[in-house]
Amino acid sequence: MHRHDTGVLGVDVPWGLLLAVAPLVPVGLLADRTVSLGSAAVMIGWGLVLVLQGATGRGQYLIAGDRVGWTFTLLGLALLVAVVLQNSRLRR
Repeated sequence: MHRHDTGVLGVDVPWGLLLAVAPLVPVGLLADRTVSLGSAAVMIGWGLVLVLQGATGRGQYLIAGDRVGWTFTLLGLALLVAVVLQNSRLRR
């Protein structure tokens, strides 16, 4: 899904990447409103899925050695870390 793109005015637009990463902030915020440390749980789950997927030993699809795979991985984690940090500051 995150590897889907389309050409717009001669430029490849990674719409799948945007669609896959965009819901992370609202999901993290909603999880925090529902359960204490909910966004941290979402972040751990995100990381755990990526680690387990890589540990299968088969061909990696999510964390490939290209810019789309690394953007998907690192941007997703960065957004979730930002939500966790922001929410922890608001609680103080």
